Amino acid sequence: MLRFGGNGTTILYLVTVMTYSPSLHSSLTYDVIVIGAGHAGCEAALAAARAGASVLVLTPNLDRIGFMPCNPSIGGPAKGHIVAEIDALGGEMARAIDRTALQIRLLNSSKGPAVQALRAQADKTLYSMAMKEALELQEGVELRQESALRVDVQRLGNHPRVHAVVTDTGNTYPCGACVITAGTFLRGSMIAGEWRASGARAGDAATGTLAMSIGDAGIRLRRLKTGTPPRVDARSVDFDRTEVQHGTDDPLWFSFDGRDGIIDRLELAPLSIYPHATTGWRNQLPCYLIQTDQSGHALIAAAAHRSPMFNGSIEGVGPRYCPSIEDKVARFPHKLSHGLFLEPEGWRTTEMYVQGANTSLPHDVQLGFLRTIPALRDVRITRYGYAVEYDAVEPTELTPWLSSKRVDGLFMAGQINGTSGYEEAAGQGLLAGVNAARFVGHVDPLVLGREEAYIGVMADDLTTMEFVEPYRMLTSRAEHRLLLRADNADDRLAAIAYHADLITRHRLDRVEQERTIRDALNSTLTAIFVTPNDAFDELFANFELPSVSRSMTAAEFARRPDVDLKRLVDALTVNYPELKQYQRLDRPVLRRAEVDLRYAAYVEKEYAQVERVRRMERMAIPVQFEYSAVPGLRNEGREKLIAVRPATVGQAGRIAGVTPADVAVLLVHLRRANETDDASPTRRARLVS
Repeated sequence: MLRFGGNGTTILYLVTVMTYSPSLHSSLTYDVIVIGAGHAGCEAALAAARAGASVLVLTPNLDRIGFMPCNPSIGGPAKGHIVAEIDALGGEMARAIDRTALQIRLLNSSKGPAVQALRAQADKTLYSMAMKEALELQEGVELRQESALRVDVQRLGNHPRVHAVVTDTGNTYPCGACVITAGTFLRGSMIAGEWRASGARAGDAATGTLAMSIGDAGIRLRRLKTGTPPRVDARSVDFDRTEVQHGTDDPLWFSFDGRDGIIDRLELAPLSIYPHATTGWRNQLPCYLIQTDQSGHALIAAAAHRSPMFNGSIEGVGPRYCPSIEDKVARFPHKLSHGLFLEPEGWRTTEMYVQGANTSLPHDVQLGFLRTIPALRDVRITRYGYAVEYDAVEPTELTPWLSSKRVDGLFMAGQINGTSGYEEAAGQGLLAGVNAARFVGHVDPLVLGREEAYIGVMADDLTTMEFVEPYRMLTSRAEHRLLLRADNADDRLAAIAYHADLITRHRLDRVEQERTIRDALNSTLTAIFVTPNDAFDELFANFELPSVSRSMTAAEFARRPDVDLKRLVDALTVNYPELKQYQRLDRPVLRRAEVDLRYAAYVEKEYAQVERVRRMERMAIPVQFEYSAVPGLRNEGREKLIAVRPATVGQAGRIAGVTPADVAVLLVHLRRANETDDASPTRRARLVS
């Protein structure tokens, strides 16, 4: 465990380089200070504390911890995978959504396991309460409602290092590391039609001094945009003109604790205005599908000259994969309709979120457009939609473990890194938080490889590639999707989490116990043979299983897509009593065993490919490597390598503008350098995975 702190308090606005004579550690108050308490800040603080650091969380409003300013939901393709990984690494997001979900569904259930993902609708108020409670109860975390004015930086030799945070109340809090999770607060500006106001989101002020000071420190910034749709009053919705989208009838959980049945659910009785609420394994509220039509599209098109998206009022680049409704109408003029979802924001509120209708249109156009939809003919808007422009850090300013390349001990996570989505922010927060603690404890950083986690893919993408729009995680970004399934996140990451002090030994033992059970079941099935005869045909028919076409092991038979493993185990237990112990297994465990059997050959091929790539990936490049001294590099490749300064050869090969020929030249030069200087003091810290 790493613990070096005492007491203190803070939040951030200004990075100032100063020179101090006392020893840094002689005046430490907190090991890690986290600025901001959104989804990134919450996970950063919890991870740092669980890794042994003393942590101070600074936020302008303690009632906004874990707040959902946009869509009140968690999960979906790739995003749900990240949530599973956060849970496997000891994070809180999965537990919080399991405690506060209004409904939960498995998406892409008809497709392969690599792209199947959970998505849950949250009671946004209860979710915030659950995250605040987790922070309040976490040993080593202190919360304070204060705003930071600046981060003081001490020069140690030629490289600056975080020393303290100064707040707007005049308090100075020395620290060993700082994690900035400022979201959209850097010079945030809200826009709807002709209306514009300074702010990071409705009800929260933005900060300009932090953005300016970050730039003064040499850290490059860019301008991005995000958006939110209008909210409407459910009492003004004609639900008879919607398509009801119910949650699942079968128990589904994001978290390991949920599957273990030790989740303390936060739940209220729903308002009677929702006509399709259901009970069962948990109470659930439905969502409702509605469709736009040509009359609404025409209204939006006619107001294009008043749209900040098209009249030059907005400078920032928005997310391509989550476009505004006016952008959809302009990009797809021949599309007859667009699907929108009405999503309840809580058990005891009449407000509903209009998913898919992000907009910065004038207020009168927003209302007029919504009222062209049959279910919303008489709709009342409770909150109008708006766009937010904000400054974000160029992610190539960061290492793959999310620390600044220019200031030691400074970490960044979330929307400040140019990403979109609660899940992406939380994953970065966890990685930045644990590495801030490891930095203070003089431990090598934790780096997740692309073959180990979607979080690793995201961190590598952000710190390697150039993005002109907010980054959103997609399953297509991962080369090894079959290895990075949501259902095997614990198998992939539990050992890493345990050795990083993020989970307990008991949790690791439970994961390993489940794996042992699955392996034993698969071995037992491999030892049993089924043959095409009347006895097996009759037995399998009684359990709704297909007939056997040739002699094979039961494991081979289980790989058929029309074979359900649970029914197969039940059938074979009649003649093979050693299988009886597996009849009582939970459905998720059996499902994992089924996937293990069905995709074993493909997984083996994936791992072989990973091993080939890993040899190149693990070849480190010294921090101060002189690319200008490498003959044979193309000018563009040299410029990109100098700008990004990749940690490994594998990362260098993924930089836009760096060709395979550049990588080949780089490899030759590195091998020659290694032969003459095997123990270079300028080498980057060893990558830990």
